[in-house]
Amino acid sequence: MSSETNNNSVWTDTKGIAKHFNLKPATIRKQRSKQVKNQLPFHKIGGQVRYNVIECEKEVEANKYAYK
Repeated sequence: MSSETNNNSVWTDTKGIAKHFNLKPATIRKQRSKQVKNQLPFHKIGGQVRYNVIECEKEVEANKYAYK
């Protein structure tokens, strides 16, 4: 199961969120395991890691730097 829609929110796994942000799944896993400051928010559901795409987009937007 790559993604599912529930209550107008989209949940996906590590591969799905990596594809969404054009990153490698290994990068997402490393950030999660090393607990880096700006990691994407995730939830463990039934022992599986899931990402809410809307939450992740908000987190990325909040941590975006303005380049001049």
